[in-house]
Amino acid sequence: MTEDRAFKITWDWLSAPTVRAPELRATWASVQIQVGRDFATLVEDRDSGSSRRSIYCPLYPLAEWIAYNWWFLQADSRPTSFLSQDRGYLNPASRMLPADVRERHSIRASGDGFAWPDLLIVPDGAETRLVWEYDRPARSNWPIRFLTRGDIWVSSDFVTRELEHLVTSVLTRLAEQGVTGTVLQKEWNALQETSPEEAEYCRAAARLGLDPYSGAESFEQQIVRASEILIEDLLTDFLDAADPTEIDSALAWINIATRTIDQGRVARRAAPPEAGVVQELRADAPSADSFENLPPWDIGFLQARSVRAQLSADDTEPFAVDRYVSRLTQPGEERWLHAMGGTPRSDPVVVTGPGRRSTSTRFILSRALWHCIWDASAVFMVTSAHTYRQRIERAFAAELLAPADGIATLLKSGPASASQAEMEEVARHFDVSSMVIDHQVRNRLLVAGD
Repeated sequence: MTEDRAFKITWDWLSAPTVRAPELRATWASVQIQVGRDFATLVEDRDSGSSRRSIYCPLYPLAEWIAYNWWFLQADSRPTSFLSQDRGYLNPASRMLPADVRERHSIRASGDGFAWPDLLIVPDGAETRLVWEYDRPARSNWPIRFLTRGDIWVSSDFVTRELEHLVTSVLTRLAEQGVTGTVLQKEWNALQETSPEEAEYCRAAARLGLDPYSGAESFEQQIVRASEILIEDLLTDFLDAADPTEIDSALAWINIATRTIDQGRVARRAAPPEAGVVQELRADAPSADSFENLPPWDIGFLQARSVRAQLSADDTEPFAVDRYVSRLTQPGEERWLHAMGGTPRSDPVVVTGPGRRSTSTRFILSRALWHCIWDASAVFMVTSAHTYRQRIERAFAAELLAPADGIATLLKSGPASASQAEMEEVARHFDVSSMVIDHQVRNRLLVAGD
């Protein structure tokens, strides 16, 4: 693990004879949390004005919070949809999360009256996103103020091991100090006794944003049914986006769409002119190692650049994605389930709902093209989720359809001073939504010009 992708919680036990609660007295410590190259526990002491890397508090509340939210910290990636709506440095999306989401993912929720950093732990497949914010100077009540902010991805396995190590260390400390019968001990024992089948169900419920023990009972049959019908990445993508109340209708739509793809009904009409090129793009695609340690938006961007380079596509001209991917329509899809796709007979086929705008359809087909080139699955799903992989898809689609360099060329006033009317004119030229152009300008052109 490199220092840039570090997540480490360290502590030294301290004596706290005046603390009344035995579990708090036994686990009082000087605590440091390193995230990347920074310390989330870097604080300013309000009285002295000095700073330090550690905070002084009991570890028991944090360990109990980890145990209570274990399945959410393992599988609930839904906060990524909120985090994707970042509103800038002064008003970051992490501060706008709903209260119940913060309770499950921010270690500040473990508080119990003690000051913890506002550090979000959001699992996202093989990676876990760690986002933390500084405290504004106006914040009152606490004698300290947290000073750093950041946003990194760390191996999910490593985060899990670190959290598990903290809990077991706290339990050992409690036993050494003769503190027994705590809620933490009971909760952690129950987690350790969970069978593999139960654990699979708990993770599935958490992916839906439901508490496996108190909020998922009315959806248990639907969760089990989805797990029986869908496998591996398809199930993960489904659960990350699904509305629990729409599982049955969504599975019915998926069943028909999958049969459509399997039967290759596109063979009844002419395949798209360049369908065969997709297999060549797949064969020549850069390996995953080429993008190691890059954030998802950079991976998708570079993948789109490689495709456009292979096709010798002009950056100032619209990309005819429908020449590479066939689209069939089927009524009844849910708003969060954008498409199903696959490659029967080597020709990419995507099934969507009818009545979509041209710009929406082109973006969905471009995300599907990413799957046809880089996804090993025979059948795939395009959803409203904003997980790591789907952020790659979106970045790929944005650069494929509206290259940043092409936008820069077409904006007569330049990216920094372009009017909304100019942006919309460029959007019409590329046949994409103005949101795509705005995204490319803010995240590619203006950042590059800093």
